[in-house]
Amino acid sequence: MGSSHSITIDSSEIDDICKETGFSHSQIKRLFNRFNSLDKDKLGFLRREDLSSIPELYNPVRDRIIDVLVSDYGENGQLNFRQFVNVLAIFRRKSNNSNGPNSLENKLRFIFDMYDRDKDNSISQIELLSILQMIVGDNLPDDQLNAIADRTIIELGLPVNEGISFEKFCDCLKKIDIDEKMSMKFLS
Repeated sequence: MGSSHSITIDSSEIDDICKETGFSHSQIKRLFNRFNSLDKDKLGFLRREDLSSIPELYNPVRDRIIDVLVSDYGENGQLNFRQFVNVLAIFRRKSNNSNGPNSLENKLRFIFDMYDRDKDNSISQIELLSILQMIVGDNLPDDQLNAIADRTIIELGLPVNEGISFEKFCDCLKKIDIDEKMSMKFLS
């Protein structure tokens, strides 16, 4: 099995994490317990397979979400507790601090990064097609998926080969209540 590493957290670290994330002390303690329950091998970090066991992540883009979590917010395919809490802070309800981790921009950046896996700050037709394929599976033929991806980019007033910039992506979603759609309730 795994090693017997058991991570602990002291009150000064909890204070620091509270300041970084906006979570309360009791929420940090709950998240710490959840982190430890996911870290079944007691390694002190989460891996893809640990995150794959989260029932709430069962949806068509689960693997992409996990990829963003581990690759963009973790290091070397691992997510330590502080990284885990910082990424979850994105999904807190928006507060008065519009620059906090749960800002609208950070929520939009998370979604955008699910598409933009080559990190060129643009969603290409291929990247858009990849997500569409995950969502619809084998329910649509490839030519229809290609047409949907092309039409999406063209309707944004862009050439198909240009892709969608982060700014254009944000502009397209400005009428959607992103905070409502991208927030989770964290128990106190």
